[in-house]
Amino acid sequence: MSGSVLSARKLPLPGLSALNSTVGRASLAVVVLLCIGGVAAPSSLSSTALLSMLPFAAMLAIAAIGQHIVVQQRGLDLSVAGVISLSAVLVTLLPGVEAGAWSVALYVLLLIAVGMVAGIVNGLFVTIVRLPPLVTTIGVNAVLIGIALVASGGVPSKAPTVLSSAIIGKTLGIPNTLYVAALIACASIGFMNVSVWGRKFVAVAANATAAHALGMPVTLYRIGTYAAAGALYAIAGVLLAGFLSTPGLFLGNDYILWTVAAVVVGTNSIGGGGQGSVMATVIGAFFLTYLSQLVLGLGFDRSLQQIIQAVIIIGGVALTGLLNPNRA
Repeated sequence: MSGSVLSARKLPLPGLSALNSTVGRASLAVVVLLCIGGVAAPSSLSSTALLSMLPFAAMLAIAAIGQHIVVQQRGLDLSVAGVISLSAVLVTLLPGVEAGAWSVALYVLLLIAVGMVAGIVNGLFVTIVRLPPLVTTIGVNAVLIGIALVASGGVPSKAPTVLSSAIIGKTLGIPNTLYVAALIACASIGFMNVSVWGRKFVAVAANATAAHALGMPVTLYRIGTYAAAGALYAIAGVLLAGFLSTPGLFLGNDYILWTVAAVVVGTNSIGGGGQGSVMATVIGAFFLTYLSQLVLGLGFDRSLQQIIQAVIIIGGVALTGLLNPNRA
C-alpha cells in the first residue's frame, strides 16, 4: 500500500503538466485576461466584438509566426515593419483598383517573393558577414521603408476591389483572414514536428554547434528562416492592405513591438532555442489583440497599448530568465 502511494505521488498531475507547457501558460494568460475583460467591459466579449477583432488577431498571428521562427533561431527581425509597409504599398499601387483576380494573385505572389528576398538579405548579412541581427534588420527595414515612400510618392493608394472583398469577406460566418492564419499556423507546426527538415530546424535552433558537427547546413537553415519570415510578413502586409482598403505608408511600424510581444506573451524564450511553440505565439497574438480592444473599450488612449506591450516584453524576458536562467 505504501509503495503504491509513493508511486502515485511521483506521477505528475495532468493539469499542472499542461500549465508547465508554453501553450498551457499562454492559454491561462488569455483566460485570465478574458475574465478581467468580462468584468471590466462585458461588451468586449460579445460575438460582434470578437468577430471584429479576429481578423486583426489573425494578421498579427501571421507576422508573429515569422518573428517566432527567427527568435527561435536566436535572432531578431526588426525588418518586419518595412516588409509589411512595402507589401501594403505595392499591392495597392501596382495592380490598380479595378484589377482582376488573376492579376492581383500574380502581384501577391510577386510581393511574397520580394519579402523572401528581403529575408535572404537579412540572413546573408547575419550569417555570412556576421553582423548582429539587430543592426542588420534595422538597416534593411530603413531601406524597405525608403522604397515604399519613393514608390508611393508619399500618398497612400486604394487596394484592388477584388482583394478587399476577398479579405474582408467571411466563409461560414468566419473571417477569411482566420482561415489563412490557421493554414499558416498548421503548416508551421506540422513542418517543425513532422518533417525531417523541420526537425533539423529545431536541432539547429537548440544547438547550432552540435548540428554543424553532424553535417547539417546551419547557415542555409538560418538564411532560410529569415526568408520564410519575410514571406510571412509580406502575406500579413497584403492582408492588412486589403482589409484596411487604403493603408497608411507606415502601416508596419506597430508590428515591430507587437510581433516580439506575441512571442513573449506566448511564454517563449526571447533567447531562442529548440523549445519554442508556434501555437503559443498564435495565442499570444490573440491575447494582444484582445488587450488592445479592451484598452480602447475602457476609454484609454491608444498610446497606453504601447506602454503595456513594452512592459509585457520586459516582464516576460525577466520572468523567463528568473524561471530558467539556462534558456534566457
